[in-house]
Amino acid sequence: MTNSAAIRAVPAGVPPRYEFIDAKELARRWCLPVSWIREQVRSRCTDPLPHIKFGKYVRFRWGSPELEAWAERRIIGSDNGWALRREIAA
Repeated sequence: MTNSAAIRAVPAGVPPRYEFIDAKELARRWCLPVSWIREQVRSRCTDPLPHIKFGKYVRFRWGSPELEAWAERRIIGSDNGWALRREIAA
C-alpha cells in the first residue's frame, strides 16, 4: 500500500497523518534538482510550493491535499499540450 493510499484509508473523523520530508527528499521523489525545489519556496515565487517552516528548516507534507493541488495545477491537459505534441511528432 502506498503512503497516499494509507492516508486515504484513515477512518472518518480521524485527522490524516502526513510524512514530513525535506527539499532533498521531495526533489528525489519528483526527479527534480534540489535547487529548483528551494527556488519554488522563496517568497518572490508567485505560487510557492506549500511548505512548513520549523525555524530555518523547511519541510513538505508528502501526500497532503495542498501539495497535490499545487502539482495538479501544473499538469498540461490533453486539450492543449499533449494533442499539440502528437501532431508535431506525426
